[in-house]
Amino acid sequence: MSSAPVPRPRSKAVPRVALVQLDASTAETLTKAFAQCGVEAVPFAEDFAQRLGIEQFQGCVVRLDDHASTVLEAVRSSRSNHRMILYGILPRDIDVRRFSRYGINTLINSPVGRSDALNVARSTCSLLLNELRRYVRIPLVIEVAIHSPLGSFSGSSREISGGGMSVQLARQAALSDKLRLTFTLPEKPALSIEGAVCWQKSSLVGFQFQDSDPARQLVRQWINSFLGLD
Repeated sequence: MSSAPVPRPRSKAVPRVALVQLDASTAETLTKAFAQCGVEAVPFAEDFAQRLGIEQFQGCVVRLDDHASTVLEAVRSSRSNHRMILYGILPRDIDVRRFSRYGINTLINSPVGRSDALNVARSTCSLLLNELRRYVRIPLVIEVAIHSPLGSFSGSSREISGGGMSVQLARQAALSDKLRLTFTLPEKPALSIEGAVCWQKSSLVGFQFQDSDPARQLVRQWINSFLGLD
């Protein structure tokens, strides 16, 4: 009597990242970088917005120029793809704060080098593979206003967690220990939260949120929603 065949486990779907309207050299560099993390890069020329309605993507890379808003709006308004990881290629003459409302997750300086591409792919691999338990901090680029007794400053966030955030200041500044951070999470009203400086490397500053501030819970709720854990 022959034994019944043992069913093979279903292989996990390979995550896909859309490369939207990128030049051939940049697309090739990113394709090789994502491939090392087990992620498929899919180049698109003109029809990406239409494909969002019929295909699933875990990420999208777009050059932050005058045409980027159309792509970013299509992503964030998509029913099935609005939670994807957004990578923005940043030209030198562009102020990233103009794209704050779209919740870009990671910036890549232009021109895109092999080392930068690998670092970005590896740093977001857990999110793309949906291994959320490995991820504590969410890469996110939004405008942040900082108010302290020493003055007011502005910058753009780089990462956020339920306990704090890192911010790239527009210029290096001396900050007081206690201050308030004001920012707007994607698809949420503006919030203000008390924080403290926990580390500073030149113009990059790490802030810890005050435990007792009710706004901290709003940050946690947004993170859970972004990760699909709510």
